[in-house]
Amino acid sequence: MQEICVTEKKFKYMNNIVFDLGGVVVNWNPDDISKMLPKGKMFRELLIEKGFFKKYWSEFDRGTIMQHNMATKMCDILKNTYAECWDFMEDIKHSLVNIPETEALIHRLKDKGYNIYCLSNMSFEYYDYMKDRDVFTYFDDQVISAHEKLIKPEPEIYSFMLDKFSIKPEDTLFIDDLEANIKAAEKFGINVVHFDDKVRAYKEIKTLLLK
Repeated sequence: MQEICVTEKKFKYMNNIVFDLGGVVVNWNPDDISKMLPKGKMFRELLIEKGFFKKYWSEFDRGTIMQHNMATKMCDILKNTYAECWDFMEDIKHSLVNIPETEALIHRLKDKGYNIYCLSNMSFEYYDYMKDRDVFTYFDDQVISAHEKLIKPEPEIYSFMLDKFSIKPEDTLFIDDLEANIKAAEKFGINVVHFDDKVRAYKEIKTLLLK
């Protein structure tokens, strides 16, 4: 499938809603996590000073690095014990709690007859931790980056998603918290809502879909 250049965003009738997970359906905010976790200082050091997340997290989401590899690489950088680094990865995993407002919105959209999907950058381990939650029963289908060895904002994952879900870009709304992912989706002609501000994003989604 070829990319489609879009010069302006035109919202047409949409019956397919695609949700990102981290930052949209579940909490994922590095600043919040660094304050919340027992090892928040370690998080900030890895994130800001050592560049660990920028270097390795995309491959963790792609499924080419597993959680035990991440813990080992942390040990090499921080000189902490393997147990401490493993526990840190577990702490991040357990911080991925559902966002109640988004969960309620998904329920409401499903009741209205919309097709609900998920497109997320997420590792095998973190997805396995969350996949049995009730909110996942509302997804008609899912694309998880680790399973496909593709990650946003690579164009291949959007092409794969459209084919897998058998949906048209103009009939689809994609919701994501990262601008790069939003811009990549727009190149395919997919309608988007940037979930960078929850209050504004909820209002925009409801205006578009729940009139």
